[in-house]
Order: sequence, then structure tokens, then C-alpha cells
Amino acid sequence: MNRAVLLGVFASVMVAMAAALIGPDTRIASADGGPHVVESGATPDKCAGCHRVHSGQNEYLLKEASTVQDFCFSCHGAGGSGSDLDVQDGQRRSNGGALRGGGFDFAVINTTDPSLDTIGVLGTAQAVTSWHTSDGATAGTLWGNGALGTAGAGPSYNLDCTSCHDPHGNGQFRVLRPIPTGSGAAAINVTDQPNPKNYAVSNHLSMGGDVSLAQISAWCATCHTRYLASSTAATGDAIYAYRHRSDGNSNRACITCHASHGANSQMPGGATGTTYSSTVEWPGGGSGTTDNNNSRLLKMDNRGICIKCHWGY
Repeated sequence: MNRAVLLGVFASVMVAMAAALIGPDTRIASADGGPHVVESGATPDKCAGCHRVHSGQNEYLLKEASTVQDFCFSCHGAGGSGSDLDVQDGQRRSNGGALRGGGFDFAVINTTDPSLDTIGVLGTAQAVTSWHTSDGATAGTLWGNGALGTAGAGPSYNLDCTSCHDPHGNGQFRVLRPIPTGSGAAAINVTDQPNPKNYAVSNHLSMGGDVSLAQISAWCATCHTRYLASSTAATGDAIYAYRHRSDGNSNRACITCHASHGANSQMPGGATGTTYSSTVEWPGGGSGTTDNNNSRLLKMDNRGICIKCHWGY
């Protein structure tokens, strides 16, 4: 055998043996970027982006004394400078593009867009009328949590940013935790999109192939269990008796209709002539449980989101 070939075979065998002995480096995660990607090797630097070993300012050893939400907003908030993604205002800083999930305080979703297949972007941000709680202190309802037939509409729970997102990176879409904190569900992996990431959108109705709709709906259902449906058949549940399909088939997914962080849509009722949408009661709540200022994270005013698919009605 040629000496060069023999040496090449020997080197290949040694590399394979070393890999088998050492195993893969499971610490490496290719998530969204910045400090949210775990570094490989013996000398990582990104830990220092958030933590101080001996002078931490709270129980998580974070470098600033604040709530988890406030600390996340120090990069991802209105006055933050550590990220291009401002989830507080629902926009990208660099070009003013809209974030797909809206924002916790403001959003730029064109909630009156009359076109058939588009929900566009506003030039000026509007205050949100519904949002996922994320301050860790405000109790919200995990609507539909539990198996079909569970009593009540859902338990109360306090969310913060890290209930849904893994700040250390995990290789999942938007660093979503496979098991959101407190959900009690089985793990759901949501495949991350390849680089470059597509954070900004011009059409809130189109997912653009960025994420598997089936996976993201299954992930939403780790908390909102009784909302996930593959048909409109009867369920036997006292509250969620019949449900719109939401399993990701034919673009029918949770995030087709709802923004994940916050929405600026209106359900005003009264003098504007929109009598019905403003009187939608909370699930299982009965009379007197309506809220004209809450839009249920829907992307269109009133029930305009229905018309995006059901134009014939």
C-alpha cells in the first residue's frame, strides 16, 4: 500500500477512535445568537454578558438588580442596546421592521388590512391591547391547560421571559424551551431555521417557511393543551366543546391568527358599530366576564382574522 494512503487511513482510524471515546460535545447549541449561544471549548466568554460570580445583584447572579423581564429588556427593550430585536416595542431597531410576535407594550400590526392574504405593517407603533404576561409577578390564566374534561378554563400562573425562552441557548427556534416552565407537558422540539435568521416580517399572516406550523402549534399546546385540535369534532369538554382546527394543517396554526407577545388590535364595540366582538366572554366565564380592551392576541380588529380565510362568508 502507498505510504501516504497508509498514513491517511491510520489518521482516520485514530480520529474515529478519539471521537468514539470522547463523544459529541453536547454543550454546543446553535440558537439565535449573541449570549444565547453556548460556546464550545475551555474558555467561554459569554457567561460574563449576564452574570457576575461574586457580585451578582439577585439570586440568579445577574449583573443588574431587576426582575427577569427588566433584565431581558436591558437588551431587548425600548432603551436596550444589546440586541437589534426590541420585543418591548415589537420592532427591529436597524430598519424598523415588525417582529412576527408583536411586542409586549407596542406593536405595528396593520389590524385593519383589507387585503385577502396580507396583514401588513404600520408605520407608527400602537399600544397593545392584549399580551402574554412576562413580568413574573402578574398572575395570568393558562387558558385551556389540562386534559380534555378538566374542570375550569385553566389555572393561574406567573410567567416571565425565561418561562418560554432558554437564555443560555438550546438550538431550538427562538430558543424556545422544549418544556415551558410550569406547563407540565412532554417536550416539544421546534426546529430552528438556518442562518440568516428571519426576524422581521412584512406580512403577519404568512409564516414564510420560517418554522414548522405543526411544531409551533404543538409547542403552544404544552400550556394551552385543550386548544390544539386536528378536527372540529366534539370533545366532551364542558368549555372547549368544539374547536377550530389549529394543528398546523393548511396554515391553520396558533400563530396564524394570534401574535405570541402582544397585539394592537381593537374590539371596541359601542358607537363604532362593532356590537359583537366586544361582548365575547372569557372561556367558561359566563355573563359579566367580557373586556372591551382585550383582543385575545388576535392580529385583526374585531373578528377580521376570520375573513382572512373565510371570504365567502
